[in-house]
Amino acid sequence: MVNGSEHDELRFGRLAAELVALASASPFPVFDAAALGEFVRGDGHAVLVLPASLRSDRQTAQLRAFLEGLGYAARGWGLGVDIGPTASAVRGTQARLCELAARHGPVSLVGFSMGGLFARLLAARAPTQVRQVITVCSPVVEPARSVWFPLEPFLDLWPGVDLRALAGEIAAPPPVPATCIYSRDDGIVRWSHCIDPALPSDDHIEVSGQHVTMPHNAQVVRILAARLARRFA
Repeated sequence: MVNGSEHDELRFGRLAAELVALASASPFPVFDAAALGEFVRGDGHAVLVLPASLRSDRQTAQLRAFLEGLGYAARGWGLGVDIGPTASAVRGTQARLCELAARHGPVSLVGFSMGGLFARLLAARAPTQVRQVITVCSPVVEPARSVWFPLEPFLDLWPGVDLRALAGEIAAPPPVPATCIYSRDDGIVRWSHCIDPALPSDDHIEVSGQHVTMPHNAQVVRILAARLARRFA
């Protein structure tokens, strides 16, 4: 069993690794011809990729280009920097989903960290427009208690949105197929909060690597390609 001081030391070590990763180059993985041949071609359906906190569509540009190359209509959220679930961001993501669903049919949602919470909220509110939800290092359970510093005391200060009610919608069992990708190396959020107890164990997939590197993580890219290729009745 890990005691309190060892646990704090482990958390500091993980946070330090995140800071190093943030300051270092994190290139998108390059797959050789043999590896590329292993990826299943997409069927053309739309994939809405939602960025992490304090990140924008630039964070996911290379991933979306890769998914486009596989045959998906991969799109960003188009709302600038993700500063959390503001009223305008919630409305904007809903409008973006409606737009893509009207053009392409049900949409696969891929969300990194905070982006995954938006994805879960969209699935809860518009399940007929959503094909599946894939969250990457997203604290779907008690998000306000999952990060390094306590957020719960500030929930009531968030303008125009009831964050506790949103957290309840996000934590509810998803009405569409869902996948939770998590990393025990995560130094930003608690990895255990990125697991949804309502989902089968096969829908939880562990990877290695720091939180801030996930959009360029080769394991994550492979998992996304495999999960997006799934067919649903």
